[in-house]
Amino acid sequence: MSHLNTSLTEPARHAAQSLFAEVDGARAVLIATADGFELTHAGQTAIAPARLAAMVGSFSALGDAASRETGIGAPRYLVVESSGGRLAVRCMQVRGQALVVAVLTDQSVMLGLVWSRLAEAERLMNAA
Repeated sequence: MSHLNTSLTEPARHAAQSLFAEVDGARAVLIATADGFELTHAGQTAIAPARLAAMVGSFSALGDAASRETGIGAPRYLVVESSGGRLAVRCMQVRGQALVVAVLTDQSVMLGLVWSRLAEAERLMNAA
């Protein structure tokens, strides 16, 4: 299991709740370690948060591998756009810990708003 900085628990919980409240059309928010362990979540998903954390961690690793292979730098944002909604993921460093923050939304949400809120969540968790 990941060696998680436990001082991130409360800032992550607050960030997840804020993201969920601030993004109209958000179904769920999940914050996990980059290696796929759930830290916290807000809202409801069709699958268990721990399972989603593992999938998002794998998605992040795939994005990292593709970015390195193509020489485009470290990934920041990943998105799955499907017929029933989107899964938007931000890869971030918070106090030296690699985290992934996923927002599951309906199709009405503007991705620019999601990206902006995710960047703000990263700033707030690093400042807490």
